[in-house]
Amino acid sequence: MKVSRIIEAKTVSHAYYGWHNDLQLTVDGGELKIKLDESSLRAIANVLNNKIAEQDKEKAEEAAKLATELEEQTESEAV
Repeated sequence: MKVSRIIEAKTVSHAYYGWHNDLQLTVDGGELKIKLDESSLRAIANVLNNKIAEQDKEKAEEAAKLATELEEQTESEAV
């Protein structure tokens, strides 16, 4: 039998990884403790790092787009 539980927490205010392979997340309303082995920890790190890189790329593209639009607007006003 498989048992699962979904825990929804809007804000993680603190994260800690302890000596005994425990990931501890302080969230709205309490604390979440997860026991992880090294391979699980690395898998989570890869997923998070990939997501962060994706978000950084999207933000950089948006900033470049806005800078180009501002430059074009400045040039058209100068004419």
